Amino acid sequence: MMTRYNLPIYQVDAFTPKMFAGNPAAVVPLLAWLPDAVLQAIALENNLSETAFIVKLGPQENADYHIRWFTPTVEVPLCGHATLASAFVLFTELGCALSTLRLRSKSGILTAQRDGDAIILDFPKQPVVPVTVADKIIAALGPDQPSQQFRVQSRDTDFVLVYDHADAVRKMTPDMSALGKLAERGVIVTAPSDCAQYDMVSRYFLPALGINEDPVTGYMHCVVAPYWAHRLGKESVTGYQASQRGGVIECRIAGERVHLKGVAVLYLKGEIYIDI
Repeated sequence: MMTRYNLPIYQVDAFTPKMFAGNPAAVVPLLAWLPDAVLQAIALENNLSETAFIVKLGPQENADYHIRWFTPTVEVPLCGHATLASAFVLFTELGCALSTLRLRSKSGILTAQRDGDAIILDFPKQPVVPVTVADKIIAALGPDQPSQQFRVQSRDTDFVLVYDHADAVRKMTPDMSALGKLAERGVIVTAPSDCAQYDMVSRYFLPALGINEDPVTGYMHCVVAPYWAHRLGKESVTGYQASQRGGVIECRIAGERVHLKGVAVLYLKGEIYIDI
């Protein structure tokens, strides 16, 4: 016998103060975990870069909520914009009175702290190591050549390519079909900023995971912010993600952690009806 579930759903534009910018994420609060296949099906139906699912934990737990993130095709171990969106929903829509949320995740305990209208996420730093990226991957991005090549140490197939000029990143038009076959996960491209407001300009392509380009990415800034902070000799840097929607993330390096500050705006709320 099938059971009908009516699930609340919120869609939030994260890392932006205005609607139709930043990165849209779906947030689905649950009373208890549903089968993984159902979570994946919901994420595919939403067809956003990420859908976050959150379950409230009991007082005996070392966190307030358990959070998981799904792209349209896979579960991912870390996602910044959908975490910001989830905290925003808990703070503004669901009446959470806590000033700081502790979130259990596949990447350990994360926190989301109120800071006026903004929210500060405490995420693990994602170090990079030098590597030689296949020529075919670089060619699939376009004619410009990177000056440095890395991969993310904790995720074997995320490549990071550093370019000398922001224009190379802004104007990049990758061959997504080729890139999706050549790179098993994602490719991050970054360059020094061409304007005084920001320290770096970056983009993130993940066609292998069903996302041609992620609009604004918290996780990616845990990669590029430590790199640029070290290179520029700064503790805090501001990143602009130069996707079509665009977004800004203020980043502060705190030891092995990165604090990501951003705002969000609610786009819609509704209900999902599923039978299991």
